[in-house]
Amino acid sequence: MSGLSQDSAKHSVMIVDDDKDILSVTSKILERSGFKVHGFSDPIAALQHVENGCMECGVLVSDVRMPKMTGFQLVRRTKELRPNMKIIMMTAFEVSKSEFESVFPSTPIDNIVRKPFLPPELVEAITETYKQTRNAA
Repeated sequence: MSGLSQDSAKHSVMIVDDDKDILSVTSKILERSGFKVHGFSDPIAALQHVENGCMECGVLVSDVRMPKMTGFQLVRRTKELRPNMKIIMMTAFEVSKSEFESVFPSTPIDNIVRKPFLPPELVEAITETYKQTRNAA
């Protein structure tokens, strides 16, 4: 798949999607691409994972619409705990990053992946987000 770097195996990604089929497929895509995946179908369990440390997780990929806690709530709480964690939102809505930020200014994100997506699109979004992290350092 395109966009992979040799150091992708060093990167851990937390995926949160209440649809267990999407979570399973997404996790397999990323694992085959060399990422370590922390997958959760329950956003509350994902937040507890962040609260318990998960210092290796550098990127959170979250669905927008989930029961119990929305992706927006998860992102805000995650950023309170881990301000440097990068955020990618997955959504079926046709929205650009700037449109998203203007509607949800209190939800800081680094990238958006639109569902349905092709595996290389997700891998590229995460790879680019990690590159932004490295370039900012």
